[in-house]
Amino acid sequence: MSLINSTLVFSQEHTRIDSLRGHLTHIRTCYDVTFYDLDVAIDEQEKSIERSSNTIHFTALSNFNWFQIDLAFNMEVLLVEFEGTQLEFARESDAVYIYFNREIKKGEQTSIKVWYGGYPREAVNPPWDGGFSWKKDKNNKPWIGVSCQGLGASVWWPNKDHQSDEPDSMRIKVAARSPLKIVANGDLRSDTSVWNQYFNSWMNVSEWFVSYPINNYNVTLNIGDYVHFSDNYISDNDTLRLDYYVLNGNEKKAKAHFEQVKPMMKCFENYFGKYPFWKDGYALVETPYLGMEHQSAIAYGNNYLPGYHGNVRFIDNLDFDYIIVMNLDMSGGAILLQQTI
Repeated sequence: MSLINSTLVFSQEHTRIDSLRGHLTHIRTCYDVTFYDLDVAIDEQEKSIERSSNTIHFTALSNFNWFQIDLAFNMEVLLVEFEGTQLEFARESDAVYIYFNREIKKGEQTSIKVWYGGYPREAVNPPWDGGFSWKKDKNNKPWIGVSCQGLGASVWWPNKDHQSDEPDSMRIKVAARSPLKIVANGDLRSDTSVWNQYFNSWMNVSEWFVSYPINNYNVTLNIGDYVHFSDNYISDNDTLRLDYYVLNGNEKKAKAHFEQVKPMMKCFENYFGKYPFWKDGYALVETPYLGMEHQSAIAYGNNYLPGYHGNVRFIDNLDFDYIIVMNLDMSGGAILLQQTI
């Protein structure tokens, strides 16, 4: 009887919201995402996402006239554009149902542009209980990051939020008030500054390109008073770019601490094969939370200490940084896992 009671007390009730997120219904399996073009403007003063969009490119896998995408219910869908017109849409919790004005035919390749904005969930205990981290560094400069593995990427941008479907590649464009620096996934394509009337401010606009399939939760942005330095890892006459983005004032200790990256990379390559995102490079980005295996832009927040926040007892008193090792391992493992799904 006590076992039954315990089960009743601690079991979690399955809800309609769980089904909307987890089930692959016909309005999700009818299309395959091929490319995301994410364009985000961050207002660090309001802790909001403003006048942003994601263009979702897809291939139809069957005939349909409506499908589902996902965006957290506290975020607002402003409008959906398709072939020069605005589409009707409806919401059920975090699900967004898009109604096309014609039948989409199997094999057709097309896209919709979803305009959105709002106040994304603020992280409670990142990265485990994630969301946006709106912090200040030791110089009182804004320091912003996002972690969403447990919540799903639709907590901050509209997408098909199911691990069975990834874009083949992705563009990420982020705007933030100058002089803040922006780091996202993939290869940096451009950094520009423009006057934005809506923000009444000069905005730094940073464009990044991801050349490989990417899990939605691995898509990230980092904003802060960053300093950049780089190195190279040589393997079989090929060069992997190593980029490091650290807070202003931490460059000296970061250069010394990150010397362990190259021997770690050599060890992983020996046992597990070549780093899987070679064209996009490898980056460590200092973050206001402990870490996360964000593809080609690994979040690092272990304070330049060995082990886990300086605790080396569980790694046999060795002096390597557990967060660097773990998140490279998991970043590479993410694509290998996805290939088996």
